[in-house]
Amino acid sequence: MKKQILLIALLIFSSISLVNAQEALTLESAIQIALDKNLNIKVAKNQAEISDNNATKGNAGLLPSLSASGGVNYAEYATDEITSSAGLNFSYTLFDGFGSKYTYKILNQQKEQGSLNARYTIENIISNVISGFYQLSESFDELDVASNNLAISKDRLLRIESKYEFGTINKLEVLNAKVDFNRDSSSYLKAEQSYEELIREMNVLLGRNAEIDYQIIPDGSDFQKFDMVELKKSALSKNAEYLIKASQMREDELAVKKAKSGQLPSLNLNSSYSYYENKVMGSNSNTQLTGGVSMSFNIFDGKRKKIEIANARIQKQNTELEYQDKMLELEKNLVNAYADFQYNLKVLALEEDALEAAQLNFNTTKEYYQLGQVSSTTFREAQLNLVEAQNNKSAARYDAKQSEVSIKKISGILLQ
Repeated sequence: MKKQILLIALLIFSSISLVNAQEALTLESAIQIALDKNLNIKVAKNQAEISDNNATKGNAGLLPSLSASGGVNYAEYATDEITSSAGLNFSYTLFDGFGSKYTYKILNQQKEQGSLNARYTIENIISNVISGFYQLSESFDELDVASNNLAISKDRLLRIESKYEFGTINKLEVLNAKVDFNRDSSSYLKAEQSYEELIREMNVLLGRNAEIDYQIIPDGSDFQKFDMVELKKSALSKNAEYLIKASQMREDELAVKKAKSGQLPSLNLNSSYSYYENKVMGSNSNTQLTGGVSMSFNIFDGKRKKIEIANARIQKQNTELEYQDKMLELEKNLVNAYADFQYNLKVLALEEDALEAAQLNFNTTKEYYQLGQVSSTTFREAQLNLVEAQNNKSAARYDAKQSEVSIKKISGILLQ
């Protein structure tokens, strides 16, 4: 039995020694790694860049176009014939009912939405990283509690075996201590397995190989103080999802104006320069410069433009309704997150008091147990109460931290 105890102790010591030689991962370093390596964040940034690239005057049709063409033809007859030609074509829309102007503004709104969508994606991923880090920290605390609890049970078993060898206690005491030690050994292994699984999940969330080893450094920062009035102001001015809906509403307003622009005439400027040369028994060439202004006006198109304008107005109305709904939902989520935060802080305070009492009770019971004044059952009960209090306090702390993250995310200050 002593060999089994020593083997388990050696395994625990080896695990702790290995952890000490690994990379140290803090909350700040986890966030930075995710920002640098998370693949979904890279995709979000690329999509934002596409929206940025599209928001140009040329893409909106506000700039002129210039194209060149040319060619050489050869024909074999009684006399060889070679013809060559070249040309430049220029076109520019002088007026299209301000359609291109509104298109340019729409592209800029989409550029803004691309940036906000990227930020929204990044905030969600970073929120998951922080939540995962706190979950991993809680698992780390549980593993530490399980390790300390196993050490207590090992010490108790060794003491009882020594007493049994001297004949001062019966075999039943040894068997009870052995059962408790085996149970605590199993609990430690389960806690270790859970911790290692969360280690791998965090690695994937950070955008790196799941098998990278590291030692987590739990976050010991204090809780932030919030003012509800300031949180509401911040949410309305900084919440990415809310700002996206506001930008979509502005885009729909521009879409209505763009649809109306199709009811006005359009005016276009066109010009071309051409060169032609024919080489047959000599050379014959000429150049030509042409230019002109054209106007077009749609008199009747089967009411398609009228339907387009009506649908654009309906879409604008829907977006306005969604915007109002988003405002109500945002306020509700913020109030709920703030209430959860306050509740979890109160629970944490109670669990800290409970842990202090459980620790004092265990220390006192341990002294009495070593003096033979309390039974092993009473000692075991105090031991398990201490384990429960330690785990409850850890869970309460990280629940409060999770609520703190929710408030920051909803109010738009998470990435700050």
